[in-house]
Amino acid sequence: MSPTRRKFLSTSAGFGMAAAMDVRLALGQALTKVRLTAGANIGYSHQYVGEAAGIFRKHGIDASVILFDVGFLGTEAVIAGQAETSGTVEFPLMNLLSKGADLVVPAVIITADDLKIVALTSIAKPEDFAGKKVGYIFGSSAHFAFDRYLAHFGIPRERVTHVNVPAAEQPALMARGDIDAFVWLEPMVKRGLDIMRGRAHVMKPGIEVAYKTRTYLQMSRAWVDRNQEATVNLLKGFVECDAFIRAEPRRTAEIAGRKLNIPADQAQELLQQVGFDFSLYLDKDLTKVFDGVADWMRGQNRLSGPAPDMGKVFVPQYLRQVNPALVKGF
Repeated sequence: MSPTRRKFLSTSAGFGMAAAMDVRLALGQALTKVRLTAGANIGYSHQYVGEAAGIFRKHGIDASVILFDVGFLGTEAVIAGQAETSGTVEFPLMNLLSKGADLVVPAVIITADDLKIVALTSIAKPEDFAGKKVGYIFGSSAHFAFDRYLAHFGIPRERVTHVNVPAAEQPALMARGDIDAFVWLEPMVKRGLDIMRGRAHVMKPGIEVAYKTRTYLQMSRAWVDRNQEATVNLLKGFVECDAFIRAEPRRTAEIAGRKLNIPADQAQELLQQVGFDFSLYLDKDLTKVFDGVADWMRGQNRLSGPAPDMGKVFVPQYLRQVNPALVKGF
């Protein structure tokens, strides 16, 4: 699938005079070009503000954000040398690592309960999914998360018909009656509810009972080895993006809305509803989460042999240089 590239740059008044001076100084220095990838949803707002408000540039990074339908396509772009960063959850990352991708993870960059199940109102409880058709992107976070959801409630996977549906098509297919539910993120959740006009709802309990979204920053090991200072500077930029979002929620919504072609009011509402946490960290205990993913992949015949060694994939030394308190267990 081809990426949709949209570029929007502006200067944030919220930076103040000192930050603006930092940006001007960075302009006179050699910048490291970094192509960041993002799934086309509100959850990557820290990257949108980093690009548009000049935060990455302030830290010596000439950043551009490339939008993809789903985050793991960005990881494939990193592997192909067409981008420098991507961000996905555990399953897509482990899937590509198991196929030989040489990637490293310097930090977790997003934590959220953002995956939602939009279902017909006739599906009132988890058991009602038996015999129903559920659409999601195969190979995505929704794939793994919905399986965890079914397992949590003791519903055999084979009792549900699983349909591979691109994110943009999910609301339309549901409106046509081709699927009974879909699993994805905002803004598709709201679009699905709007199109269905009262005939669908967000399932409660939902994905959050079985799975929490953690988005891992993924980069080529070779690129990071060659650009260690730039990697640290990029992480510094991410930390400042988090601070910007906390301090400038309206400006964040305006930037994200323009990047995603949605009204700023809607972007602000979505950010508030989901409650994204854009604070960076890296915890060694997360390797245990990947152990569970490996077991699930074996059950799906997606993994044979030993699982990738996440202790070698996690590279805490870069985030430690930004702030040692953000690194745990290493």
